Amino acid sequence: WKGYIKIMTFSVISPCGYVQCKSCKTLLKHDSKKTGNSSGAWPIQSYMISFVQSEKKIPVPKKSEITDKCVILCYKDIRPFETVSGKGFIELVQELINVGATYGRVSAGSSVLPHPSTISRRCRDIAEQKRKELISQIDILLSDVSVGMTTDMWTDDYRKIHYMAVTCHSVTPDFKLKARVLATAMFSLEEAKNSENIRRELLKLLVNIFGFDPSNLNKVVWVTDQGANIVLALRPYRHLNCQDHILNTVLRHGLDSKELTCETPDVQETIHNAKSLVKYVKQSSLTPQLPKTVIQMGETRFSTVYLTLNSIQEIYHELHEKLEEHGESYRLENIAPDMLQFLVPFYEVQRELEGDEYPTLNLVIFWFEKLKRHCQLLSSDTPVQAVVRLLKKVEIHDLHKIALFLWPKFNPLRMLSNHEREEVYSEVRRLIKNFTGAEYQYPQSNVVVVDVDNDVPGPAVAPTVAKKALTDFDEWENVHDDEGLLLHDEVQQYTQKVIMKNERDLLNWWKEHSIVYPKLSMLARSVLCIPASSSERNFSVAGRAIDQRRSVLKPSTIDSILFLNDIL
Repeated sequence: WKGYIKIMTFSVISPCGYVQCKSCKTLLKHDSKKTGNSSGAWPIQSYMISFVQSEKKIPVPKKSEITDKCVILCYKDIRPFETVSGKGFIELVQELINVGATYGRVSAGSSVLPHPSTISRRCRDIAEQKRKELISQIDILLSDVSVGMTTDMWTDDYRKIHYMAVTCHSVTPDFKLKARVLATAMFSLEEAKNSENIRRELLKLLVNIFGFDPSNLNKVVWVTDQGANIVLALRPYRHLNCQDHILNTVLRHGLDSKELTCETPDVQETIHNAKSLVKYVKQSSLTPQLPKTVIQMGETRFSTVYLTLNSIQEIYHELHEKLEEHGESYRLENIAPDMLQFLVPFYEVQRELEGDEYPTLNLVIFWFEKLKRHCQLLSSDTPVQAVVRLLKKVEIHDLHKIALFLWPKFNPLRMLSNHEREEVYSEVRRLIKNFTGAEYQYPQSNVVVVDVDNDVPGPAVAPTVAKKALTDFDEWENVHDDEGLLLHDEVQQYTQKVIMKNERDLLNWWKEHSIVYPKLSMLARSVLCIPASSSERNFSVAGRAIDQRRSVLKPSTIDSILFLNDIL
């Protein structure tokens, strides 16, 4: 009860049945009937829950007035209507209500709301404080396990300032997967984006500014795109290619317009006609008359080819009807639906491997096996053959195999040859030998090239279709066998004595079995934190943070906004 203040009546100077929380200023009413204390005496601590919040209902006319004020906010400040449903806006309004309940009627402009420059300074102060706390947490993690980091570069559309974003991926001691943006730092315009400058800026950020021990960078596994400058910059460190970018490269080259024009004009015609149709719809008056909008096809992302074709397919009948009215129905001709069906699994892969709320590295082998099988069914088609040739060059890293081994349902690695399987088991044993923390160092990478003519690794799907995907690989699941079991060998115990009821709840399984497999569970935290694809969510948030009216924000302020948006 030390956290509460008794409310007194001035007439008789006695408690009136209300208390106020010292921290949040919330007014609470005492229900004497529930406590059994009808005398009005101060209840004992065990009856803390017997206080019920006193909340008055807002009259309908007053709620209507508030709605009018929301409308004024949106049209005066040119803000989207969704502003009033934002978490930050609701928290601000609630705090203002609390202030009014505590201090009475005050002037919002002069007495309560701070100056914009004050908000800007406070934003940077809070970000600095929270970042120090985050860096400290990551330092502690690095004393026990490894972490994953992703980095990429982007340029804002208004001032053409170059930024470098760094995100840290880790599994906490309670086996929670965390992805946190460490920084969005400005990359000097005067410096070329070559490998030497990129490495220098990364070291400056992580070591000089954040204070990471340089030796701890050897415990970081970097995941980036295949840009030669970034790959070369990270050559001294452990590095994996972003699977999203690999798939994008495979389809971009496999569906190259020059090659398609010569070999498969029907596919090229589908892409050309889809682009032309979208352009016509957006330039005409058809868009408001359609239930959904059609999506513009990008030049660099294969996923936009799928999204464009899918958006056309979803409103095909309505679109055909409107085009007929304008005498333009021919624009829907020669847009082959087979192209959309071919791209569906690739789009599913991209969505699944971009997830940051569940481990993804263990899904890589499964997904590429699914794509291989999908393409083999259609291998008589010329464009598919081009994609198949490129899929042969996809790299499966030793970490992908170890991550799959750490998925209990498939830990026997039945999709690998006996030689490959023993190599993985030996490497895992080497990693966990005398394992007391993250002091072990990963060896040089063992990269193999997946040949689609051989039996190799396979996929999983997004959480909504995971079970369907996994049924394709029942022959790879764990089969229990106690014969010849060595109780002192964690690896052998794990492969022969494991039952996993929920194949997707991977980290929780390791949490529940960390006492049984103490060393393997530490390895699971070190490997399963590594993302299959580099994180690009920072870019979309940055696009909302830097618009035409906010283009003069300092890079340090942009960094603070993006950091706080991610962590809070």
